[in-house]
Amino acid sequence: MGGNSMQLSFSVFQEPWWLSAVTGDRYNEVTVKQGDKLVGRLPFVTARRGVFRISLMPAFTHLLGPAVDVGVGKPQTQLTRRLSITRELIDRLPPFAYFKQVFDPTAAGGLAIADGLAFQDRGFRLSAQYTFQIDARHDPGSIWDGMNFKVRQHIRRADEKYSIDSLDDPERFINFYLSNLRKINEVNRVNFQQFPLLFSECQTRASGKILCAWKPNGEPAAMIYLVWGHGVMYYLLSTRAPDISDNGAVSLLLWSAIKLAHKLGLRFDFDGVYNSGSARFLSGFGGQIGVRFIGMRINSTYRSLQFIKRKFVSNSSESFV
Repeated sequence: MGGNSMQLSFSVFQEPWWLSAVTGDRYNEVTVKQGDKLVGRLPFVTARRGVFRISLMPAFTHLLGPAVDVGVGKPQTQLTRRLSITRELIDRLPPFAYFKQVFDPTAAGGLAIADGLAFQDRGFRLSAQYTFQIDARHDPGSIWDGMNFKVRQHIRRADEKYSIDSLDDPERFINFYLSNLRKINEVNRVNFQQFPLLFSECQTRASGKILCAWKPNGEPAAMIYLVWGHGVMYYLLSTRAPDISDNGAVSLLLWSAIKLAHKLGLRFDFDGVYNSGSARFLSGFGGQIGVRFIGMRINSTYRSLQFIKRKFVSNSSESFV
């Protein structure tokens, strides 16, 4: 169903052009209409894991979930409509052995929090994912004052060493990212196949930018990739040269991103906190902590086979100890 003209969305990640770019036009969606009016859509991707059909988040897409038009009326009426439409969207999903999506309960003016109830009602298990957010529409001076003094110190020092500029070459970003991982013997977990197309689509719509911190010799020290839409800028990807001993270059890039978000009148989302180290680093920028919902449903057969697989791998590893 990729490449359709349905435009109901509340984040850049739900946009049909985004989903088409990151999936190679291989996404689907279920929809709900009231008369001729589209009032709900839930995009998803389908993959195979052996004989099982599963659905995971598309590449570079850190938020998804339902997009719902509840119309007008009292808050309680809108909430009831949201629940009803979201349940209907879930019921229209094809059967999956495993289904997982991340969605933002603050979307649609906070009404999207009801999606958690709808998913739970349909047998999904909910868990939380955290992020930090800054309202970059505020005065940059007040945002600067709200940062941890060590972060400000790192930014000042980095500003003396590096120059910041945008980079219009997605292949150079990919090569720099992969090269940095190889130098520290880390495994790459990002599928960059669709990244050049995504970058191009974002450029066409003025919805994305690579920022680079350059060393005086013209070599890159660090790069970040930003995307934005529907009032929010997301810190999507970053990479740093292994010979850079601290986070100063990345901190300077993030400060540059926050100032860009202010210029564009956007809120800034650090786009996910995945461990205590990233939490300590990102909290230093003074943002407010936010929460996302992870909705997951797994059938009993798939769960049992995954348990057996993990048990087998664990026992095999122990036999070599």
